[in-house]
Amino acid sequence: MRNGGTGAMRHYRAGAIACALLATLVGLFWLAASLTFIPVSQGDWSIAVSLGVLLSGASLGMRCLPAHGHPASRAGAGIAAAAALVLGLLILLDSMPALAPGLLPAAWSAHPLLGFDFVFAGAALLLHDSHTRGRHYPSEYLAAALAGLNAVPLLSALYGIDLLQGLADAAPVAPSAALAMFAVGLGLLLARPTHTLMTVLTSNAPGARMLRHTLPQILVLLVVLNWLLDIGALRGLYPETMLAPLQTLANAVLMLLIFWRAARMVNLEYEARLQTAADLSEAMSLLVAVSDNTADPIFVQNRDGLLVFANPATLAMLGKTREQALHRPARELFAGVGDIGDIEQSEQADSRVMAEKVSVTVEHSLRLPQGTSTYATTRSPWVGPDGAVLGVIAISTDISRRKEAEDALRARELRLEETVSRRTATLRRLADHLETVREEEKRAIARELHDDMGASLTSLAMHMEGAYPLLPSDPQWTGRKAKIQTLLRSLVTTTRRIQTELRPTMLDLFGIKAAIHELTDDFRQRSNIACEVSLPDEDIAIGHKLEITVYRMLQEMLNNVVKHAQASHVDVILDVDEDHVALTVRDDGVGMPPERQDTPATYGLRGLKERAAFLGGAVTVSAGRNGGTVVSVQLPLAHDEQDPGSL
Repeated sequence: MRNGGTGAMRHYRAGAIACALLATLVGLFWLAASLTFIPVSQGDWSIAVSLGVLLSGASLGMRCLPAHGHPASRAGAGIAAAAALVLGLLILLDSMPALAPGLLPAAWSAHPLLGFDFVFAGAALLLHDSHTRGRHYPSEYLAAALAGLNAVPLLSALYGIDLLQGLADAAPVAPSAALAMFAVGLGLLLARPTHTLMTVLTSNAPGARMLRHTLPQILVLLVVLNWLLDIGALRGLYPETMLAPLQTLANAVLMLLIFWRAARMVNLEYEARLQTAADLSEAMSLLVAVSDNTADPIFVQNRDGLLVFANPATLAMLGKTREQALHRPARELFAGVGDIGDIEQSEQADSRVMAEKVSVTVEHSLRLPQGTSTYATTRSPWVGPDGAVLGVIAISTDISRRKEAEDALRARELRLEETVSRRTATLRRLADHLETVREEEKRAIARELHDDMGASLTSLAMHMEGAYPLLPSDPQWTGRKAKIQTLLRSLVTTTRRIQTELRPTMLDLFGIKAAIHELTDDFRQRSNIACEVSLPDEDIAIGHKLEITVYRMLQEMLNNVVKHAQASHVDVILDVDEDHVALTVRDDGVGMPPERQDTPATYGLRGLKERAAFLGGAVTVSAGRNGGTVVSVQLPLAHDEQDPGSL
């Protein structure tokens, strides 16, 4: 870094503003005093001196303020600097009577040193940001000369000796004027801490840090030591003839100690750097050992996509030497072994890594001499010390075997799914066949019950009717006659009920609507539960197979209501559209908790779901709005492809 950072820059700028404010206030005060003829102790302040100090301080202040970029501020600073420069030239000409006798009135006369001050200050302010091709800033040298010139009258005031005596006939330089112009020179240097001369003091280099520590000590110690020796001579502690040797000896010892300390600081800095270099060398050797001996390719690209590092595994993968690979576009290097799609995907990942500072893993295939291999490459941001992203660090891992295992596992899963699908289809066909056989057996049993049992019962009833007149008129036989008739009627009713449950005759003769009405009427009589039925107005043609399925599912749903619901009212709703048959049974009973719906003990519900799944439908169970349970069945019409005569 060229300087100590943003915080240090603000401190330097604040110091420059303080210097400008000091000079401006001093010049403004003495200008007001000169114009109002206020009696002052320092009569060597003239209007020219006050005005020059004021112009220099004001121009420096406008150069340092944050609003300096505004055109008005720049123009004001330039005008003030030019005015100070012109005023300094006038003072210098006025001090040379042979060239310009009486150029300035007496109230404007000043010491030539101040003329040089204003010339240097004005020129430095006008050239504040100008530099030569070698990046040298003339304003820095003018500012340093300005500070050095005003150190002379300040030392004169400190030691009570006029070092400028005899240089000009004008009044001596006032200490306050010298201090103000010294502040202007110092402020000019502080205002631009990144310029060439100031970087020697403001940078983070070891020499600059040592200078910042030792320079204030040297200046303070030299001034204090010489001042103490001066006081000793004045108080008679030693002859004045010994003052110069003592000052020389003391300054030499002091400089020796300071340079000895500076040399020690340099040695410590050098040792620390050697230790850092050793640690860095060890870390680099470990890093090189790891990168050179790993089988995973590791490479680094800069922001322009150029390869700046590649370990031997990467070079072997690319088939290039280090000289052939480094500082060449990564896209060009990988084009010989990779697909254009994978390369573009990698470039998109690099853009995201550098923009978002995140790590991204991409998979790609490379055509290598030993065959095609699949790699998973993790790309991470390469971040510099200042936090800026310099490029991308990539580490690749050969995942070919893993991908082959995944492909083999996926193939086995597909084969297993196909086998399960075929077995499931076979089982469904078998279940369909068994269901068809069962329904045929039920139909046959129902037919036998109707043709044989029903005919036999009818014949028995007729024979009994013929036998009743032959019985004695004894009251005992009359009672037996009533019992026999009741038993015969009960037997006929039971036979019809069993016949209906096995194969509802109403379904075969009049269709699903009539069968549902018959079933719900029987449900009301057996359970004493109110039941409302909602059926389509038009005729329903869904095929015999789907009709018997809907009928059997309704039978199971009503049986569940009788067994578990504890309901007092049931709604049965059948809806048929172009594609689906929807059967809904809604009761007002105790309801069914969700956790009970999938338990193995709910055989009836499981049978409903299996029957619906076989036909490609679904069964849903939910809670009613006012309690109870709602069971809905959705069956597709497309599955009814069985011939009606098969059932």
